[in-house]
Amino acid sequence: MRHERLLGAVTRGSVAAFFILSLSLAACGGGGASSGGVIKIATDLPVSGTDAAQGLPTQYGVDLAVSQAQLGGGYTLQVVHKNDEGASGADPTVGASNISALLADPQVMAVVGPFNSGVAKAEIPVATNGGLVLMSPTNTNPGLTKEQYSQANGINFSQLHPAGSKEYYFRVCATDDVQGKVDAQIAQGAPINAATVYVVDDDTTYGKGLADFFVQNFTGKVLGRQSITPAQVGNLNSLATTIANANPDVVFYGGVTSQGGGALKKDLVAANYNKAMVGGDGIADDPGWLQTAGSAAVNTYGTVAAPDPSSLTTSDAQKFKSDYTTFVQGKSDNDLLPYSAQAYAAATIEIAAIKSVIASGKPVTRVAVRDAIASSSTPTIIGTISFDQGGDNSGQKVFSIYTVDSTGKWVFDKSVTA
Repeated sequence: MRHERLLGAVTRGSVAAFFILSLSLAACGGGGASSGGVIKIATDLPVSGTDAAQGLPTQYGVDLAVSQAQLGGGYTLQVVHKNDEGASGADPTVGASNISALLADPQVMAVVGPFNSGVAKAEIPVATNGGLVLMSPTNTNPGLTKEQYSQANGINFSQLHPAGSKEYYFRVCATDDVQGKVDAQIAQGAPINAATVYVVDDDTTYGKGLADFFVQNFTGKVLGRQSITPAQVGNLNSLATTIANANPDVVFYGGVTSQGGGALKKDLVAANYNKAMVGGDGIADDPGWLQTAGSAAVNTYGTVAAPDPSSLTTSDAQKFKSDYTTFVQGKSDNDLLPYSAQAYAAATIEIAAIKSVIASGKPVTRVAVRDAIASSSTPTIIGTISFDQGGDNSGQKVFSIYTVDSTGKWVFDKSVTA
């Protein structure tokens, strides 16, 4: 997600530069106030371009939570927005720069985001060095928190998690080692019943990782595999022809809509390949997929590492859905998506942690908020969430399965618990 998700180009030198900047900001990394005043939580999400179709509904979930919050103790809560969209999608360098800017504001206590795993890869070292919580509703690459998967996903684990340092990165969603297994089950199960597959990824941390886990769990034959580079996104006719000639039972796409997935689906149909495509949270339930692929979007299947809003039936969840509908009226890209609820839950956890620090009578600092989050077990609209030592959600993992039906709309199929 998608939704984990996008890498982009980021050099060791640029990351090192951000380390130096974040070290210089460490003195204000504990920022806050001892009594009263403004406290901020921030968002860092891709909220322009094609990615806005998912990024903005995610941001709105945070905005709603902040608008409803009452901190007490003379404090007021505000939200600060950062956009990590670059020229060709969510950009790790932009994201890391955003976190450095947020570190410089001592009133910012925590961040909801980032959206993409590749951006998280660049942001986590900066946030950890400066002592600022990141909580992602969407990052699904397991190498961000699980060392056994880091090298295969191009992640320097010790850089993200320095020895002796507290963990400042948390996430509420499940990870791609589980999602890849669920995607393989969709491809091999009814109604697709695939025995052969052609695998494509978007050449990112998220896309390559998800594709790897899919391949590991797919028991049929892989007829071919190819990555789409940013330079190729605008011209995928040749790849579509290659896939159509191979005639697999299904195409698996690991990646996000804006990095070639929707365009490839359109070109496949133009090449007279009309069989199913399966993907993960980078495409599932994404309005941008429908816009990009057009009528060719039919027969797409995707998973989201979050419960579908229709499956949230508690009184609190019903109130959230009603409040969200009212809150986003007149706003662009205002669909209620799974990650709207997941972002609302992430903000709820951060706000509850801030309130607990205030109630304790201690100064509200970033490290105090981090410690409160790490030890918390917080009721949210998606369930009670607590975290393991690596920052992952230690509770039940829910995936929602979506498909584009004959009318060209995403429809929720079912939930899978893994």
